[in-house]
Amino acid sequence: MNRPLIEQEWQAGDTLDKGFLAIAPHIYAHDPFWPGEDEAVMTRQFSAANPFMQQGRVWTGYIRDCARLAGFATLNAAGETVVNFGFWETINNRIPNHRLFRALMRWAKAQGASRLIGPINFSTLGKFRLRLDTPTSAPFAGEPYNPPWYQHLLGQMGFQPLASYFSMFDEADVVRQLSLPAEDIGRWRTADFSLQPLTPTLWQTHRHELYALITRHFANNIGWTAGSEALFDWHFNANTLQPYCQAPGSCLAFSPQGDVAGLLFTLADKRQRTGIFKTIMIVPHYRRSLLYATLLRRFLFSFDAQWTRLGAALLNWKGPTTATALRACCSPNKVFHHYGLYYRDVRHELL
Repeated sequence: MNRPLIEQEWQAGDTLDKGFLAIAPHIYAHDPFWPGEDEAVMTRQFSAANPFMQQGRVWTGYIRDCARLAGFATLNAAGETVVNFGFWETINNRIPNHRLFRALMRWAKAQGASRLIGPINFSTLGKFRLRLDTPTSAPFAGEPYNPPWYQHLLGQMGFQPLASYFSMFDEADVVRQLSLPAEDIGRWRTADFSLQPLTPTLWQTHRHELYALITRHFANNIGWTAGSEALFDWHFNANTLQPYCQAPGSCLAFSPQGDVAGLLFTLADKRQRTGIFKTIMIVPHYRRSLLYATLLRRFLFSFDAQWTRLGAALLNWKGPTTATALRACCSPNKVFHHYGLYYRDVRHELL
């Protein structure tokens, strides 16, 4: 007998069912690498405290002990309704997922969306992407983590790849051999910029400049939807910034005039003794300067000898950062992690 599908569209005052929260611990009960899921954090995300609830609509569904799914409807920059799916966890069985995704697609179609995209938890300011290869270690902070059968289930349900991403890692001594421009050529020299270690206080002081920098940088990313400053603060605050603040090298860069010129996020995976380059962003005015090379050099030499590997995280396959990472990680011992986003058209489905 089929177990009931329990679904709801979130309303003010709603809370997550215990059955929804119980799915992930059930799926990963025997997985030593699963990082766990904080029930209090999950509950808060699905509450009025989350600014997303002021600009979008949320659907949740689950089948007890089998699978769970959430949907998030909001407007993109063109004013079109976009629906993402996220918080998906499931046993290796197509049938309950077919039921869940059909229910979500009906809801997405009713919102006026033309397609379903994911996995994206609320928005791409949060965690998104699917891990495509089989994990052999615990994930670093913010890395997608899921069993290998997830992508096969999506394919069986008619989802197609939308975008591909990767992380790569190599021996630290190899990565540090990366050739970078000299520090005293060009219109702006390295000495023209000041680098200050990232702290929550420093971030808060320059929050408005950083909001403009980050939202401009992400605006062309697949799956991006515009968000309020309140939503930005929800994702970038004293708690969420801690993994970056605690890692060697993370900093804000300031121009000769004292305004924010760029930022560098790094992560430290102590279990794997790996230093991770997460994000570089440069204000457009300084993109032809040496600041990009300056921040890369800071990453390369902020991790001392205890860090045996260095790498770059969650890159797409285009752009200068990807080209740099592929040049830096060049030994036969380099390791890749692969991720993806998927989509399915819902306009002409008989749901």
